[in-house]
Amino acid sequence: MGKMKPNAILILVILTFISIVFIGQDALNKNVNAETGEITLRLGQSKAANHPVSQGIDKFAELVEGKSEGKIIVETFHDSLLGSDREVIESAQRGSLELASSSTPNMTSFTNYFTAWDLPYIFENKDEVYKAVDGKPGQIIRDEMEHSGFKVIFFPDYGFRQVVNNVRPIKLPEDLKGLKIRTTNSKIEQADFDQFGASPTPVAWSEVFTALQQGTVEGEGNSYSLLWDSKHQEVLNYATEVNYNYSSDIVVMNKETFDSLPEEYRDIIMEAGAEATIWQRELANQREEEAKQQFVDYGIEIYEPTPEEMKIWKQSVKAVWDDFVREGEAEPEYVDIILETLGKTKETIFE
Repeated sequence: MGKMKPNAILILVILTFISIVFIGQDALNKNVNAETGEITLRLGQSKAANHPVSQGIDKFAELVEGKSEGKIIVETFHDSLLGSDREVIESAQRGSLELASSSTPNMTSFTNYFTAWDLPYIFENKDEVYKAVDGKPGQIIRDEMEHSGFKVIFFPDYGFRQVVNNVRPIKLPEDLKGLKIRTTNSKIEQADFDQFGASPTPVAWSEVFTALQQGTVEGEGNSYSLLWDSKHQEVLNYATEVNYNYSSDIVVMNKETFDSLPEEYRDIIMEAGAEATIWQRELANQREEEAKQQFVDYGIEIYEPTPEEMKIWKQSVKAVWDDFVREGEAEPEYVDIILETLGKTKETIFE
């Protein structure tokens, strides 16, 4: 086989470079209306359309359309219409979907910084959550996600997880002994329930209702609003308000697509994300209180542990920190940044 001539090699290199440069633009062009110039971006996620996360995403879409005077349209798809959390996030990473949202425990495969967010009681109230997400810990996540091909747009407020089941009242961790409790794929959440004495059972969110119906699992950990909006009250009897874990959601955009937009459009999207965050947080907190009352009115028995009992709940999962705060899991340096931002220490959490 003969050697390629220098000119042919040069032409091949130039063509390859041009094709790479225009990949991002091509990804964007497929969403542009040739007649109006209107750009359509799709956003997929798994939660019910009436959940506060979903409503915050719809608010974001409304703000983008308004700020761009109709030049950017964000089409939102809820209820897993485009796939599960994992599926839509992977689609956004590939660029076959422009935007996606997922709960943060499902994002640990992209960066183990999210593992630190899963640590039991690292966040003890919403003020601490917002201080971390809006501060240095959140910025580190934003920067890190870009290495995986994502532009973080905003973090919708999901809420604290409570322990719910359909077998018996739960006052202390020991009351969970032997119960099969659905968890996410988070290794830390599974470890939490191990320490509580339950049998953690990972189940995809779309299958949890049926799993509770059929007895595959007997309980789960989740926020009141998500449980109610997903009709899980129909297969539950008891709730225990222990706030053992906080989950945020995250809305991301394919970074290549984001970067291919004009600067004006990029600014509009980020401004809309910031404004949607404020609006959605207020809604989420209001909705959580409403959903809790709906649980009570429906007949679900809710137990609120005493301060002494809460110490027992916290101390029962202290070992989870010992097991997971290490390099390659919940990075110790990042955990320290969160604690420093919140002005507390591990010792004050578990005292």
